[in-house]
Amino acid sequence: KMQGALEIVAASVCAGWTQHFILHPLDTMKTRLQYSKAPATRNVRQSMWDAMQDLELPDAPKKREAVVRQKARRIGFWNKPILSDIAGAVDLLKRTRFISLYSGLLPAMLAVVPTAIVYMPTYEFAKSSLQSFHIHKEFIAPMAGLATGIVCATVRVPSSVLKSRVQLGLASSSLDALQQALKAGGIRELYAGFFATLALDVVTAIVQFTVIDLGSRSSPWLAGSPAALGFFASALATTASEPIDVVRTRIMSRIRGRNDARFLYNGLFHGFSQALRTEGLTALYRGLLPRLVLKSFGGAIWYSSYVHSKSFFLSLSPLSDSSRGREL
Repeated sequence: KMQGALEIVAASVCAGWTQHFILHPLDTMKTRLQYSKAPATRNVRQSMWDAMQDLELPDAPKKREAVVRQKARRIGFWNKPILSDIAGAVDLLKRTRFISLYSGLLPAMLAVVPTAIVYMPTYEFAKSSLQSFHIHKEFIAPMAGLATGIVCATVRVPSSVLKSRVQLGLASSSLDALQQALKAGGIRELYAGFFATLALDVVTAIVQFTVIDLGSRSSPWLAGSPAALGFFASALATTASEPIDVVRTRIMSRIRGRNDARFLYNGLFHGFSQALRTEGLTALYRGLLPRLVLKSFGGAIWYSSYVHSKSFFLSLSPLSDSSRGREL
């Protein structure tokens, strides 16, 4: 029997609320950058030059252009999405009031509750159950993460659809987004992008919990610093899952029955192929910078809040003496 089940649920909800309230503006920025369409690029210097043009720099002479292109070649391919995100973020902040970055906060905060109720409790229960079967310890965290991702996706997809549409300005409020979805396709519309979200949550949970498990067992410093452990685990999970999240955001933004959406993806793999064909690999890393910052610092806030909240709630429990030592 898993000890401290109620305490785990309470700690999971507290951690989720803390993380989402602090970092919601970055989540909105990430969503809007992912929804923006990148021009097809074939090399680094074109992307670098496009990014600098997005910053609205004045026309430069040929000599300066040559210097910029030379620097771009030295920067390397993998910095291209980051540069594009910096340019897009600067442009977005110039055109947007900060308060608007809190669009979609209500559905995000409401979504935390059902998601948090299943997220860490599912992981803790799956981990405890797998340990009882004497499975090799190296496989316990990934397998428990797989179970967690599946359960989490099933619960959180409807709220993610509403949140994304409010953030993108496709609906004026959560209620408006809900009415649009139900009118366009009923309950099915609320599960737009389900398989993309399932893939995203499974990949994220497997990487995140595997890193947390390995870090807590192999590094005394990380084991004693849940914020650092959550930061590194979330950073790696975010980098691994970014292409899935880009396509997922675009799928969720489409309203069934309408063909005026910016992206007409039929599914996850169709979205991958379309983005690669029309925009290049860079498109799959749109929004990486804000999402990396969001998820990394969010992971630090979430995991440290969870560990400390769990310890606090267990200390109030009659079973605190036997439960306090249990860590994730």
